[in-house]
Amino acid sequence: MQRVRARSAARTATAIENATLREVAQHGYAGLRIAAVARRARVAPRTVYLHAATKERLVQLALRRRADALAARVERWHPRADAPDAVLNEIVAFHERSYRQESALLETLVAGGVPPTCLAILRDLDRIRLGVIVRTLGDLARRGALRMRLADAVALAHALPAYPTWRTALTGPARRRAPRLVASALRSALL
Repeated sequence: MQRVRARSAARTATAIENATLREVAQHGYAGLRIAAVARRARVAPRTVYLHAATKERLVQLALRRRADALAARVERWHPRADAPDAVLNEIVAFHERSYRQESALLETLVAGGVPPTCLAILRDLDRIRLGVIVRTLGDLARRGALRMRLADAVALAHALPAYPTWRTALTGPARRRAPRLVASALRSALL
């Protein structure tokens, strides 16, 4: 019986957090209403307040849980390929997948308008992403595959697929071609 209750509570928490992210993405933090979150999550407003006592805490919980899951995926990532050009292609493909899978989270963080306590989440994600880039490009540098200093290569590889840049690339004139163009730019500059 306790397992059933625990699963039900976990489903309710997930529904509330997903509804919160959708509402923030649609209306912004300033336009977020607890009643709208409750309606979208199909729970009573009181249930939302039991989950988080304030609107700020509700948004923070929703963003943090999603960000922690994304951070764990990013930290575990390693390129499968050995060829330097294939490794760069994998970096870009991984960033594209991450962005598409967590677009609601990333759009909410990048677009701003979230409580100041939530801005640390984007910095944490960026720090982890930078660590993966340093590790991957460091391996390429040790093999002599980079034609520029490692620090410069890391700076470029960090800037091109950064979440704000990525959003601009995917919504700008390049649209679906953006990942291919970013990968091409990285290969041209680094290898």
